[in-house]
Formats: sequence, C-alpha cells, structure tokens
Amino acid sequence: MTRLNGPTAIWVLLVLATLAGFGGAGAAGWGFAAVMLAATVKAHLVVRYYMELRAAPLAWRLVFDGLVGLSGVLITVLHFLA
Repeated sequence: MTRLNGPTAIWVLLVLATLAGFGGAGAAGWGFAAVMLAATVKAHLVVRYYMELRAAPLAWRLVFDGLVGLSGVLITVLHFLA
C-alpha cells in the first residue's frame, strides 16, 4: 500500500472533514460546535496548502490563521448566544 503525502493527503483530510460536517448537519448545541470545528479545520487546510500560504512570510500566516480561527470561534459563540 502506498503512503499518502502532499496534496493527496490534504484532499483526503478535506473529504473526511466534509463527511463529518454532513454527519452533524442540522445539529444543535455541541453538534454545531463539532461541525464548526470541522469547517474551521477545512478552511485552515485550504488556506495553508491550496493557496500556498505555507510558503508565505510568518506575519501573513499568523494573520490568516488568526482570521480563520477567530471566525470559527465567533460564529460558534454567536450561535450559542442566540
């Protein structure tokens, strides 16, 4: 069996995170938090590996990682407060 690496491994992780999101679709409470975590991980992977941010200067990586993480947290918190 061959070992997955590079873009193929990232693609497999994206597919698994998408399936996890479908499994929790329409969920409330902690199920919603799990779906948002999967979406945040997917956004991080897309920005890092498919938008080539992993080769960008550290400041850009920190800005985009912070933006993705903050967005996921903010959406989750606002959902629980609603």
